Amino acid sequence: MSLKITLIGAGSVVFAKNLISDVLQFAELSDATLCLMDIDPARLKVAKVMAERIVAALGVKATVTATLDRREAVRGARYVICTVQVGGYKPGTVIDFEIPRKYGLLQTIGDTLGVGGVFRALRTIPVINRIAQDIAEVGAPDCLLLNYTNPMAMNCTAVHRAVGIPHVGLCHSVQGTSQQLATLAGLPFEDVTYKVAGINHMAFFLKFEYKGQDAYPLLFALLDKPGFNAEKVRFEMMRRTGYFVTESSEHQSEYVPYFIHHGKKVIERFDVPIDEYLRRCEAIIGTWEKTEAELLGGKDGIVVHPQSHEYGSYIIHSRETDTPRVIYGNVPNRNLIDNLPAGACVEVPCLVDAQGIQPTHVGTLPPQLAALCQSNINVQDLTVEAALTGKREHIYHAVMMDPHTATVLPLDKIWAMCDDLIEAHQKVGLLGDFAPVIPHTGRAWAGTGDRLIADIRLDEKATSRKKDGTLHAEVVVINPRPKAVTASLELRATPYGSRLSSRPPLKLKIAVPAGKTVRKPVTLPHGTPLSQGLALRLESPSSDILTKDYLVRPRTVLQAGGEGARFELKLAGFPAAEGTLKVKNRSIHFRIAVDDSKITPSAVTWEGSTVELFFAASDSDPITPFFLLPQPGAKKVTCLSSARKPFPGLAPRITPSRKGAGYEIEIEIPFATAGISSTAESLLFDVYANVTALGDAHSGGRTSLGGHFDSHANPNHFTRVEFAR
Repeated sequence: MSLKITLIGAGSVVFAKNLISDVLQFAELSDATLCLMDIDPARLKVAKVMAERIVAALGVKATVTATLDRREAVRGARYVICTVQVGGYKPGTVIDFEIPRKYGLLQTIGDTLGVGGVFRALRTIPVINRIAQDIAEVGAPDCLLLNYTNPMAMNCTAVHRAVGIPHVGLCHSVQGTSQQLATLAGLPFEDVTYKVAGINHMAFFLKFEYKGQDAYPLLFALLDKPGFNAEKVRFEMMRRTGYFVTESSEHQSEYVPYFIHHGKKVIERFDVPIDEYLRRCEAIIGTWEKTEAELLGGKDGIVVHPQSHEYGSYIIHSRETDTPRVIYGNVPNRNLIDNLPAGACVEVPCLVDAQGIQPTHVGTLPPQLAALCQSNINVQDLTVEAALTGKREHIYHAVMMDPHTATVLPLDKIWAMCDDLIEAHQKVGLLGDFAPVIPHTGRAWAGTGDRLIADIRLDEKATSRKKDGTLHAEVVVINPRPKAVTASLELRATPYGSRLSSRPPLKLKIAVPAGKTVRKPVTLPHGTPLSQGLALRLESPSSDILTKDYLVRPRTVLQAGGEGARFELKLAGFPAAEGTLKVKNRSIHFRIAVDDSKITPSAVTWEGSTVELFFAASDSDPITPFFLLPQPGAKKVTCLSSARKPFPGLAPRITPSRKGAGYEIEIEIPFATAGISSTAESLLFDVYANVTALGDAHSGGRTSLGGHFDSHANPNHFTRVEFAR
């Protein structure tokens, strides 16, 4: 039985012509069976006639077959060459360009990385994995997949992870660039040697030598040569990194964040061809009739060119004849490049002979090159994860990690753009369904996102006011699911710090419609004053319901005698403020030192640098607030009432902090102004500090002595300060 070589995607007839003629020009392969497969009958017909004319022109004994059945094409094949383009120019590529452009995201090629590469991979990976699965099931036992389809690294990574058959990704950038560099340096190519490694389209010439000598100085000399303007992006990257990259400037410009998004001047300076791939596709489509006639041979017969530098035919020949050759292949990183992730698809030198593809160990890339590769691998890995798991969130993650996209769009626009792209692909049947996410987030429903959330909220004012030994509360259940659910819950009241209760739990069943929130008032017997602390424990026997407790901490009691009651506020675990409260001559003497290195005034007290004071005579008495607003430089402080008007008769003082950044405020408030009786022996108070910047390295925030964001509205959370009359 003759050697069977299958070409899937044979409708890419120009590329197919080169591959077929390359293979058949090896005498040892000239009697092979070439099986052509495509989903387009018209294109497949052209490809078959073209292949038969190549056979005739070369005078070889090869057999050509054609089929629309992919599995039959793979059956018994020893080599499967993949050149598919899923989605074609229209609608696939057009969608990839038009929707991002609406968001201001420009692309050049969009087939390897970036948002265009991500979505090309999402629609291609299911197809190429089905091809790989066919190979595993009906291909020859030692069948080798030769993949030419972009995005190369994503497709090959997916095959490696999902199916694991022998495969190699093939590109012509190493061959083409090595010859291009020899020409630019004025060197005969036959005397040039090189070593390349990295990832597809971002591999680097680690060595570029002429007769054993480092020839890089010839390339760097071109940077200062008057009138030299070839490959501006790639030479600029060489200038900055020290090494020349394999793929063209139009590709490279969208793999890094240094060119496209910096505007028209930079784009023109580096000759970045925006929408280049669209123009190329349209040109090919526009000349298809002429190309078709040439491929079919016309009256003068088909022209067969000498073998190209594409690796495919050389791999097949080396494997069949045990002729050793070195090619550059895209393969899983199995101890090949030490400072790139294991399993990532890397491009390295490979020995090919009868033993197959044998990648060689490169070692460690220069760290700047590894960093550039890693920025692309992040996108590749997340895209493959999305394709293999069906998790929609990883589509967003892949695009947000793309170096080019991240320089152009904020996160909300990235999410919206991805949603539009997913919807557009699904409308034309290029993408299936993905697992839903919590709206506008990168978190899947599967897990926390699709669980019901049950919360218990105590009405502390009503509980304190009624004084009937009953807790008045509300259970709130949120159902994010697309269907109605009945939540089974148990509620019990326990002492603060304990999970034990002497009373049986209150059992609840709450029906919650799809996508709705239900609030249910409840009461529980409880004889302990809130000031002693308690915990409302909400639980469910179902793991599908996330339940939350409500805690009332025991009231803190401070003594204001002697030096006064001392207190400290912390923000995210760091000291943010400290102070004292004294009582003297029926007045409150309050001092606070706030560590705020960026005093920022604001019309809204809680948005700028502010100290907020709240006083009450008891749990049931009104609360009197005071808002202290420092000015930049700690030169002035204003005290406002709840009506945001200056308090008459109060004269707060402010000084720069004695301990470094920040400020210190002192204020004396008469009992009557604070709503405290002249005969009182204690008072309730809370203090908030709104910090813009904590110290020299931390962001700001809002913190309180009571420990609750809303404690200023609830005296149950206030601290009691006791003092002698």
